Amino acid sequence: MQNALLDSFAVIPVLASLLVQGIAAVLFFRIRANAPEKLPRKAFFSIPLIILAIMAASSLIALFIPSLTIYSGGMLVASAFALALILALAAYKPTVVSDTGTDETQSSNEPCEDPLVDIGRQFLENVSESLSNDVNLVRLLDFVNETQIAQTGADGGVIFITDDFDDIIVSKSFKGNFPPPYKLPSDLPHKPVRVETNFRYAQFNLGETIFGEIAKNGKSALIPDGTKDSRIFVNESEDFLRPGSYIFVPLMVKDRVVGVSGIARLPERAPFGEAEFRVATTLAAYAGAAINNIYGIQEVLERADLEREASIASKIQKTLHPKRLPELPEVGFGSFFNPTKGVCGDYFDIILARRDRIGLTIADVAGKGIQSSMVMMMVRSILQLVTNTTRDAGTILDWVNKGITGKIDMDHYATISYVSYNSGEHTIDYSSAGHQPMLLWRENRGEMETVRQTTDPIGVERSSVYENEKLTVDVGDIIILFTDGLIEALNHEGRQFGIENLSRIVSENHASSAKEIATEVKHNLQAFLGSANLHDDQTLLIMKIKA
Repeated sequence: MQNALLDSFAVIPVLASLLVQGIAAVLFFRIRANAPEKLPRKAFFSIPLIILAIMAASSLIALFIPSLTIYSGGMLVASAFALALILALAAYKPTVVSDTGTDETQSSNEPCEDPLVDIGRQFLENVSESLSNDVNLVRLLDFVNETQIAQTGADGGVIFITDDFDDIIVSKSFKGNFPPPYKLPSDLPHKPVRVETNFRYAQFNLGETIFGEIAKNGKSALIPDGTKDSRIFVNESEDFLRPGSYIFVPLMVKDRVVGVSGIARLPERAPFGEAEFRVATTLAAYAGAAINNIYGIQEVLERADLEREASIASKIQKTLHPKRLPELPEVGFGSFFNPTKGVCGDYFDIILARRDRIGLTIADVAGKGIQSSMVMMMVRSILQLVTNTTRDAGTILDWVNKGITGKIDMDHYATISYVSYNSGEHTIDYSSAGHQPMLLWRENRGEMETVRQTTDPIGVERSSVYENEKLTVDVGDIIILFTDGLIEALNHEGRQFGIENLSRIVSENHASSAKEIATEVKHNLQAFLGSANLHDDQTLLIMKIKA
């Protein structure tokens, strides 16, 4: 037997096989001891052991049967293959199915996901929910506040939002127990309910109190002990007023502070540390992005509402203007109207109330939208009712003013010019309520006359008095009424069209008909403006005495 072993080369691979099998067995038992999750089934442990045991027995037999050289070589290959399988098993990372239905690979070497990432997802979901229902900033702020409190272990939280118009911050969300870090009013009873109510509706100037300071400088603050920080005011000695630990963080949209979030821990608890401060500042960044989304959606919706309202107002405005100018033997008319999107403030009309009287009116209502259109409708209705009279133009405007004042907002007053032409006497009565002057071309003198009155607009003061100016007119005379949008129109160089240009065009074309003169003014105005944008409605009304 000894000779057989010495004479055969099979002994070397057999010994190597035993060595490899031993290493494989040790590795296998170490995997089972240190990482049992890699062997989820009993068969994964039993089968390799049986294979190793068979190979080990075969290797021992091969030591005593040197003629089985090929067998022993194959045994070495098989053992190496078994070792490779176990090494692959050692490197294997089991896959498990998460609650969401996705595959997740477990590894003790990989760091766990930061919980702030999951909170960020919740922020996005909450914002989406807010937008899908109705745009509600307060509901979003309540969610932010509750999340801050829960994730930092705080006892209470508050969120202030800045008001850019008044340079103040206003409390919009209040939760839990929060010892006020500001000086309470001297007449406020020190009772928890009264103090909380004061805090819940508090507002401060920028730079005032710790909240106003954070809103002004945009810097976060970690205050472990409020009694030792000069920025925190200590209110008396009641337990519920004693300051504890605070964190204050600004809510930013880009580089602009839109609010301040504050959280508090009561003094009997451990103070906030850097870990809570990191969570609070990170959540504040999420909140800023969420608020920015809310503001963006609100702006889009407001713009859409304004455009829709402007469209309705424009349609109303067009129905108030005369569909066609009357054709009369004694006078001729010309006009044009260039509306500006979203303004809708100009109104003009020709009222044939009596056989011997022709009424001309032009108005400009302050403001825009449907409310301005409603004021136009009121003015038009009153004029249609009161012009069937021999009373002068000043009295007519006085009646219109008394009918309007007190029934409209001060933001929607109207400037009006009214002309009443008496064809039998060849006279006009003219009155203005804060409107642009009337231009009167005198054919016999070949010059332009400006008729100006300084009075209050319609709808401002019920006691306003409107003067009447009686003028004689002859054949060829031209009456020109216009709104400020025409003469104040700006070109690309910033120059106004002006009364001078309007007077010049009428003077140069005085021999033409009223309609032709209005067309000429319109073409000159368009050439003057070029591609410049309109900033106000442009309206012109012309009457020329023909007989």
